Amino acid sequence: MKKITLYTFAIILFGTLCFTSCKKTEDTAPSTSTANNGFSGSWHNSENSSINGPATYPVTIKAPTPSTITIDSLYGFHTKINATVINNNFTIPSQVIEGNSVSGSGVLANSTRINMIYVVNNGLNKDTVTAVLTK
Repeated sequence: MKKITLYTFAIILFGTLCFTSCKKTEDTAPSTSTANNGFSGSWHNSENSSINGPATYPVTIKAPTPSTITIDSLYGFHTKINATVINNNFTIPSQVIEGNSVSGSGVLANSTRINMIYVVNNGLNKDTVTAVLTK
């Protein structure tokens, strides 16, 4: 009888240790940005182009991942421009959009303002554009 009680106690103790040591933990990778949600939405772009002069038009920004955004309708392009995000800053790596080389950078100044500068090069002309996006 003592043996059965000892075995029962050992099984209960072992079971208790197994269940308490197998607590599920969240496996979260460190995020490169918590701010990219602030980028998402519809924006009003007021820009000044070194070639085309001032212009205003709507721009849409989406955040498909924590470290990337896409910018739709920038410079009148019908193709989305990809950018990488770190904190409140973003970088537009050099990419070919509709036959033009595009690159630049910007910052989410606050929840209603983005400041950015980008360059569009069609192979003949290099257009430097300063833009302020507001909500």
